Amino acid sequence: MALPIIKSLEDCADYSKIVVPFIPQLYQLPFKLREISGNRDALVQLYVETNPLVTAAAASIFLGVIFWVTSEINRNYSQVDRAWSILPPLYIGHLSLWARLAGKAHDRIDLVTVFATIWSMRLTYNYWRRGGYSIGSEDYRW
Repeated sequence: MALPIIKSLEDCADYSKIVVPFIPQLYQLPFKLREISGNRDALVQLYVETNPLVTAAAASIFLGVIFWVTSEINRNYSQVDRAWSILPPLYIGHLSLWARLAGKAHDRIDLVTVFATIWSMRLTYNYWRRGGYSIGSEDYRW
């Protein structure tokens, strides 16, 4: 079961029903990935069987470590600022891909992905234009 069973609007906001049952998936994910590395079909099956919130959380942890290490190496602690305009459409695209592979309705999610990507392109261009991707730069909004 990749998604929780929701019967009411209140269930949507209940952490114990939406998140807690899937925390073991987050702990097991690295071991399962190591087991099936190189097997594309098994990887797709694992992706579909895993709650999309769990895979997004795992990606966030992985990216957080990368940003932290990069910050330490460069002694510039605004590394995540370079990705703030790029990550939202990636997360929405992840949900769209998961819904498509799992056979769920995905038309609305696809539309949101398109609009988020267009908005992200605008934000990323503005950040680049102001020198945000230059070595040693910090977010211009500071």
